[in-house]
Amino acid sequence: MGAIGMALIARQWHQATGAQTRFRGYDLHKLELSSRDFVCKACSNLCDMKEFSIEGQKSYWGDKCSDKFRKPSATGRKPVIEDLFAYRDQLLEALPNAAEGKFRVGLPRAMAMLEHQPFWRRYFAELGIPTVLSPVTDPRISAAGIDMAVAQPCYPVQVAHGHVQALVNQGVDYILIPNIADADSGDNPGTAHYCPWSQTLPWVLRAAPALEPHANKFLIPTLHFRLGPAQIKKALAETMGRLGIKRRASDRAVDAAFTEQRSFQDKLIEAGRRAIAKLDETGEPGLVLAGRVYNIYDRGVNCDIPRKLRHRYGANVIPLDFLVTGREAIADAGSNMFWISGRKILEAARQASTRPNLHLVYITNFKCGPDSYIKHFAREAAGAPLLILQFDGHGNDAGYMTRCEAYLDSKGILRCYQSSTMPPPPEAQAAQPAIQ
Repeated sequence: MGAIGMALIARQWHQATGAQTRFRGYDLHKLELSSRDFVCKACSNLCDMKEFSIEGQKSYWGDKCSDKFRKPSATGRKPVIEDLFAYRDQLLEALPNAAEGKFRVGLPRAMAMLEHQPFWRRYFAELGIPTVLSPVTDPRISAAGIDMAVAQPCYPVQVAHGHVQALVNQGVDYILIPNIADADSGDNPGTAHYCPWSQTLPWVLRAAPALEPHANKFLIPTLHFRLGPAQIKKALAETMGRLGIKRRASDRAVDAAFTEQRSFQDKLIEAGRRAIAKLDETGEPGLVLAGRVYNIYDRGVNCDIPRKLRHRYGANVIPLDFLVTGREAIADAGSNMFWISGRKILEAARQASTRPNLHLVYITNFKCGPDSYIKHFAREAAGAPLLILQFDGHGNDAGYMTRCEAYLDSKGILRCYQSSTMPPPPEAQAAQPAIQ
């Protein structure tokens, strides 16, 4: 059936473009074929690569980033909205940082820290304390995390072990690993909890034998953002007081941190509005990415699939936090949803359901208990078929990209040449062999 489908696609492509067929014929034994294995050293991923050469034409498989060897498939579709991933990265790069201080605090690029980075960068900058980010996730960090994890948590938690170890190796004086119990959900009733692994992450990390000798460096404030700034000020004053930071200075820094986080969030939401307005204006389709922030933005966890959807297929990709804040009322989608991630995912799914040109892609990870339930509610909220990508630490993107291509094709996004009803010019029809 797959061969028949590919033949139909080839015929559609030929009829729409009038281009020359690349069919090699049936005598494949006459072709010159060769292959070789090597390690790509273009970046820190150090991927195990395989090169295939067919009649001098080379193709490559095994890379994660696809930047050096594999070129994007030719597509007539180009994104009409700005690159929201690049925009978010620019905002993060512009965050303040103290030039020097008595000590340095490490911030792991993992779990909830990817969501609250503006808060913490501003908080420590106000106190004159330099912060050091762990490197972006690469095979060394993820492999180290998997080796260090005592239990069998989900892959993002294992990766978090590697990020903390990386900060230890960078020689920071302290490492911030907050116990974040819940999030601000506005005036909505009920709770907005983080998952149990996120809540207990500081103690899970401290129990790892490889990290236990460095547990004295861990800063572990217990934070309830649901209770507002007063609780955050009290908890941080207690933690930072042990380092000689006065309560008044910490409180001022907390106020500035809340302002920074809200400003960052407002900029994302405004960019999301611009993107939706552009799609409404042009009628072009868009992909709404739902999921936990670390699954959406950590390239080492998600094989960089979200960015590849834009750069390889011309998709208009809108991540969840450009549309929702977690403070929206979701009574119609799930009034008893007590996970903050669930609240955001269901609201994003509901928004996708309000426009026929918006389609939902749900990014999750293997062993995620909350997501195993949330995804069923997301299907109902979306009101249409959605794509669920579940990552589990495998480094090759081939299987994921195949599923993405099938989903994009089913939504009419991939083969945009089909939108043209104009036949190829007569001279092209006469010059090209017919494909039956």
